[in-house]
Formats: sequence, structure tokens, C-alpha cells
Amino acid sequence: MKKKRRSYSVDAVIRFFLQYYSIPTKQDIEKLIKRMERLETALKAARVPGRKRTKAGAVKGSGRKGRGRAKMTATERVISVMKRSSRGIDIAGMKKKTGFEDKKIRNIVFRLAKQGTIKRTGRGVYTLR
Repeated sequence: MKKKRRSYSVDAVIRFFLQYYSIPTKQDIEKLIKRMERLETALKAARVPGRKRTKAGAVKGSGRKGRGRAKMTATERVISVMKRSSRGIDIAGMKKKTGFEDKKIRNIVFRLAKQGTIKRTGRGVYTLR
């Protein structure tokens, strides 16, 4: 005698595929929307009056002149030192000119070399591409 096979409901099959393939359901999306609304209200409450914001969310200056230039990042400082040296510069030279720690310069040089911004011209000597 054959065993009677259990039939699955269409809803159960659909739920299985949604879970298996990580497809969000209507309830999941509604939960996300509620969370987003709570975050937006918290951000609106945290805004400081009197400061203007750009579209990207960066704080604009208060409009006073004579504040000076924006500070350069560490990477920008290392690149500017490399620009000034036509034959290339080593880690010790960068350390002397920037005042950074040895480890910080090595990390910056590694990152720039990985990006392809600088190239190695000799043992420990780097130049801009």
C-alpha cells in the first residue's frame, strides 16, 4: 500500500521561499519604515538651532570671515610632501617633514600604493604617479 503524501499549502511554500532566499516581506518593510521614522524624528530633535546644513549633511560655517583654511588630512599632507620632492622621498624624510609617527606614515604609504596614487621607485623611496 502506498503512503499518502502530505500536501503543502501554497502559503507555506511561499513563506519557505521568502525565508530561504532572504526576501523581505511586507511586515519586514513596515518595521524598517517605522525604525526609519523614529530615527528621523530623533535626528530632527537633535539638530542645533542656528547652524545651517548642506544637502549632504555637512555643517556650514557661520558666515564669519577670516577663519583660515580647512585643515589638511594626514594623507593630503604626505601627498603634498611627495609633490615637493621630484626624485622621490623615503619614510624618514616624510617623518621629518610631516612630523608624523613612523607607523602612521607607513600605513598612509601602503594605502596610497594600493590605490595606485604613488609608486615605489627604489628601496623605501616613493613618488607620485
